[in-house]
Amino acid sequence: MILSEVFDICKDIELRHAKLYANLPLILGELDERAAVFWESMSTAEWQHYIMVDFGRSICEKTVGLDQPVGGLPNNFHMDQIFEILAQKEARIFREELSFKDGFEIAIELEGTESDDLYIYLTSVIKQAVYERNQPYLMDRLKRIEKEMTSHHVSLIEATKKLSRDPELVRRENALLHP
Repeated sequence: MILSEVFDICKDIELRHAKLYANLPLILGELDERAAVFWESMSTAEWQHYIMVDFGRSICEKTVGLDQPVGGLPNNFHMDQIFEILAQKEARIFREELSFKDGFEIAIELEGTESDDLYIYLTSVIKQAVYERNQPYLMDRLKRIEKEMTSHHVSLIEATKKLSRDPELVRRENALLHP
């Protein structure tokens, strides 16, 4: 696999995550306005990831090129599994009546895939390209985005505590932060 393919795959994943989260306030928002605001924020975070990956792709194209083979992904990286889970969740959102618990279960499954590993891998590639181009102002932005990745999971846990009040869901979400 080459770098351009990894960027394209990651952009697709982030965009699909953003769309899934964007649909949850439409479905669950009438049950609780706080939930609608939360799901909108999750969608916004995924859109930001998409934009960052697209921006990083441009930087890497100018700096290191996109036709180089990819190294450094985990040996047991299961891209097919990520796309299978995405397809299942996309189908589920549009064919079922969803509860708060269902929305949080969908989020746990999405956030529990290796898609974050792919995003983090590309962030490291982008950082190297920024370093090579000597653009420290971009490095600060990348560091902020990395911090937001963790807060993304933390906000999922906090929203679950407040909105679903389901201890089992909270335990599953905590496992995302501390595998």
